[in-house]
Amino acid sequence: MTSQPLRLWVDGQCLQTHSRKRGIGRYVLDLLRALSVHESGIELLVSLNAAMPEATIAARSLLSGIVPSDRIYVWHGKVEGGEADYGRTTWRGRSELALVHHVNELGPDVALSASPFEGAADAAVPYLGGSLAAVRTAAIFYDAIPFRFPDKYMRDIRQREYYYRRLSSYKSFDLAFTISDFSSRELRHFTNSINDLHIGAGISDEFVKLINDDKDQIKSHRNYILYVGGFDWRKNIAVVPAAFCAISKSFQESLRFVIAGDIGPREETELANIWASYGLPADQIMFAGAVDDKTLVRLYKGALALVQPSFMEGFGLTALEAIACGTPAIAARAGALPEVVGDDALLFDPASPLDLAEKIEAVAAGKLDARKLKELAQDRIDTFSWRNVADHVVQGLHGLDRRMAAPQVDLLEALGTIKRDDEEDVSTLMALAEPEPTRPRLLVDASATLIDDHRTGIQRVVRRICESMFPSGSKDESKYISFCDDHTGWYFAREWTARPPSKRQENRLRPQAGDTVLMLDSSWPFHTLHPAFLRPVLLKGGDVISCLYDTVPLRSAAFCHEGMPPAFSAWFQTALAYSTGFVCISQAVADELLDLLAGIRFPRRMKIGYWQLGADFAAMEPPPKPIRRGKDAARPCFLMVGTLEPRKGHRVALEAFEALWAEGVDAELVIVGKIGWGISHLVQRIRSHAEFGKRLHLHEKVGDSELGALYEACDALIASSFAEGFGLPIVEAGHFGKPVLASDIPVFREVGKGAAAAHFFEVGSPTALATEVKRFLKSAPAESRETLWPTWSESAAQLQDVVVGQKWYEVYEPQSPRPFALPTDLGDTRIAAVLKGQQRAHRLELVEGPHGTDDGNALKIVVSVTNLSGTVWSSFGPTDRYLGIALGYHAVDIAGERFQYDNARSHIPFVLAPGDTHYMALNIPASLKERGGAFVDIELLQEGVGWFGSPLRVAL
Repeated sequence: MTSQPLRLWVDGQCLQTHSRKRGIGRYVLDLLRALSVHESGIELLVSLNAAMPEATIAARSLLSGIVPSDRIYVWHGKVEGGEADYGRTTWRGRSELALVHHVNELGPDVALSASPFEGAADAAVPYLGGSLAAVRTAAIFYDAIPFRFPDKYMRDIRQREYYYRRLSSYKSFDLAFTISDFSSRELRHFTNSINDLHIGAGISDEFVKLINDDKDQIKSHRNYILYVGGFDWRKNIAVVPAAFCAISKSFQESLRFVIAGDIGPREETELANIWASYGLPADQIMFAGAVDDKTLVRLYKGALALVQPSFMEGFGLTALEAIACGTPAIAARAGALPEVVGDDALLFDPASPLDLAEKIEAVAAGKLDARKLKELAQDRIDTFSWRNVADHVVQGLHGLDRRMAAPQVDLLEALGTIKRDDEEDVSTLMALAEPEPTRPRLLVDASATLIDDHRTGIQRVVRRICESMFPSGSKDESKYISFCDDHTGWYFAREWTARPPSKRQENRLRPQAGDTVLMLDSSWPFHTLHPAFLRPVLLKGGDVISCLYDTVPLRSAAFCHEGMPPAFSAWFQTALAYSTGFVCISQAVADELLDLLAGIRFPRRMKIGYWQLGADFAAMEPPPKPIRRGKDAARPCFLMVGTLEPRKGHRVALEAFEALWAEGVDAELVIVGKIGWGISHLVQRIRSHAEFGKRLHLHEKVGDSELGALYEACDALIASSFAEGFGLPIVEAGHFGKPVLASDIPVFREVGKGAAAAHFFEVGSPTALATEVKRFLKSAPAESRETLWPTWSESAAQLQDVVVGQKWYEVYEPQSPRPFALPTDLGDTRIAAVLKGQQRAHRLELVEGPHGTDDGNALKIVVSVTNLSGTVWSSFGPTDRYLGIALGYHAVDIAGERFQYDNARSHIPFVLAPGDTHYMALNIPASLKERGGAFVDIELLQEGVGWFGSPLRVAL
C-alpha cells in the first residue's frame, strides 16, 4: 500500500434519485461509511448534481457524518429529462463532459461511478469516464435485470438504447466491482469483459447493533410472514397470496401477511385486491409502510419468516437482514439469493405458489433446526460485513495503475460545434463544473430592522449586535450585513448605518462555498423569499442558522396579535426546512426547541445553540431627583417593567395586589411600559381603580435614567409573564441588586440566577403571587449586590462563538431518522387519521376572561389546552383543515340549553405535542349575550369527525 492516502472520488447521484430509496442507495451509503473508517486512510470526495436541488440538500445532510463538508462538491448538469424518455440529447452529452471536467479538476487518484445506470427517468447524469477522463475509473455493477426481462423493462427503442449504452460503458471502465458471484457472471455474460472484482455486500455495524440491542421480541407472537421491499414486477409479490391460499387451513387462519416498504396507495390497493381475489380475509394483510431500521429489526424478529420471492436479485439484502435477526428467509431460487441464504431447504421455485406454500408450512410447523438458524445468522454476519467489502474495494483500487495518460481529446474538441445561441449556456455549464474554492463568510440578516426600526425587543437585539459586529469603517471581508426585501435578491453592507444597502450591482450578494448565513432578524414577512438564496447556500455546503427568540406565537397564540401565529408558523416551517442550526436567546428557548423537534420526530440532525443578550446599563444611571412615587415613600414598592400586553401578566399582578390591599397589606405597585395591543380593558381598569395614583401607578413613557431611578427605589421587581424568550427586566433588576418575584417559567429560572434573589410563583395565579409577596415582606431583605452581565460587544462575541466557532449547546439527532428526507419533510406535523379513545386525551382550563376586546365587538376567553395523549396534534390534516384539531364553542342559555352549536374555531399554529400545554383564545361575539347567551361550552373537535366531549363551561 502507498504511504499517501488514496483520494477516491465517488459519484453521489444515486443518493439523489429514486435509487436512494432502494437497495442501491443503501449499498453506496454503507460502502462510503465503511471506506471512511478504513485503516488505509481513504480520502473520500463526493459530488452531487445541483440540478436536483432538494435531493442535493437531503443527500448532503445524510453524508455529513461520513464525508467532511468541504469534500462534498456540487456540479450542475443540464438535461431535458431522463435518457429513457428523451434519448441521449445534446445537453445530456454536454453534461456528461461537464462531469468529467469536474472530476479532472478535482484530480483524485481514482473515480468511482457508483451507479452508472442512473438518469433513466430523471436529471441524473452519471460519470461514465471516456476519452476526456484524466483519472482511472472504477464502477459498481449490481445486476442486468432489464436484459433478462426485456419485455418488461425495454419496451421501446429509447429504453433499449439507454440500457445498452449504459451497459456497454462497463467495457471502458478500468475496474468493475460486482456485489455477488451472480452479478459477476451476469457482467461477463453481457459485456464479455474480464475487469470485474467480486466485492460482495454487507450488513452494517449499526444494523447489527440494533439487532443486539433489541431484546424485547417475544417469539411466541410470531404469527406473520413478512415481506420487505417494493412492488416492482420482478419482486413477484403476487405469488404470496397465491401461496397463502394453498396453505392448509389450520396454518392459514392464524397467519398474517405484513408488507414493509415504500409502497404507494395505488400499489396497496392493487395488492389488497389480489389478496381478496383469492378469498383471503382483508384483516390478514397489513401494510407497515416505509419504516426506520429500528422498527425494521422489530418486524424481522417478530416474523415467523421473511419471504423474498423475486424472479431475480443482484444480491438480496432483506434476506440477509432477516437471517441476521434469527428469522428464516424463504427465498426464490433465483439470482444471487441462493448464495445469500446459504440453505437450500429455504429456497423455492418463484413460479410455484405450491412450492412457497410448502416452505411456509414447514417453518410454521417448526421443522427448522433452531441451532442451525442461530449458527447461520452469525455466519452471515461474519461473511457479509462491510469491513470485508471495504477491504476488497481498497485492494482493487490499489491494484490499479494510476499512471494515467493525458486525455485523448481536450474539452473544446469533445464539445464539438456549438450553436451561437448555446455558447453562453455551454460556457456557464463548464464554468459551474469547476470546483468552487471555499472562502468562509458570515452573512448576518438584518432586513426587517433596516427597513423600519420600530425599536421592538428583537430589533434592539439586531441593532446592538450589528453595531458591535460591524462598526463604522469596518473593512472585514469575512462578514457582511445581508438584506433582502423583494425578489431582486440579497444585498450586503460592511458596516452598520441603520439604512438598507443600496441595490447596486456591486452590492449584490451571491451564495458561495463556505458561507454561514445567520438569520438574525425577525424577517418573517419575507420568508417566501429566503429559499431562493438559502437553497444554493446549502447546495454549496454552507450553514444556515436561524435565530429563535421565543416560541410564544406557536405555544401561546392567545397572547399574540391574530395574524402573528400563522405568519410566524409559516416562517418557522421555512426555517426548519432550510436551516442547519438554530441559535436561541436563552437555554430555555433552546430546550423548548429540542423538545419540539423530538415531539414531531423531526427527521434530520439540527445544531442547537444559545447565547446571552447584552444589556445597556450605562444609560440607566438615575438622575439626582428621582421620579415621583406615592405620598408614603417608606411603603414597600414593587415594580413591573415591560409593554402592557396580554402575555405579560399585568392582570395577574393587579388582582394579586387587590387581594393584598383588601387584607390590609400596605404595598405599592408601579407599572412601567407603553400600552400595547389587546389590553385596553385592563388599562381602563387600572386608570379607574380606587388606588390609581395612590398605591397603583402607571408610567407609559419613562426615559432610561428615570427607569434607573425606579429600579433604585423599588424593593423588588415583579415579572408575571405567561411566556417569554428572555426577561431583560430581571437582568436590569439584578444590575441594581434588586430581588425578583417571577412566574415559574423556565426562562425566568434561568435569567433569575443573575438577580439578588429570585422567588417564583405559579404561572397565572394571583393567589400564588399574593402569597409570595407576603412571604417576601416578612423575610429579611436580600443583600444588595450588582450582578455581572455581558455587554452588547461581549454578547456579539458569544454569538459568533456559537455560530462560527461551532460551540453548540446540543445537536439534535432523530431517534427514527428517515434517510434522504427532503427539506420539506418536517416530521409528524399533520394528522392523517381519525383520533379515537386515548388519542383524544386532554385537559382544558380557564386562564382568563371573558373580557372585552379593544374594538368592543367581542368577549375574549383564554384557556390552556394540554395534550395528554401520545399523538401529535395539528390543525391540519393531510392536505387542508380536514381531520385537524381545533378549539370551538357552543352557546348556552340561562337554562343550560345550547342554542348556537357550531361557531368560529381557534387553531393550533403549528403542532401541540404530547404532554405540552398551549394557550388558546376564543373571541365570542358580544351580541351573543344580547341574544340570551349566559354561558359558552368550550370544547376540542376534529374537523369532519366530531367534538371530543367534556366541555369547559364558562359564564359570560
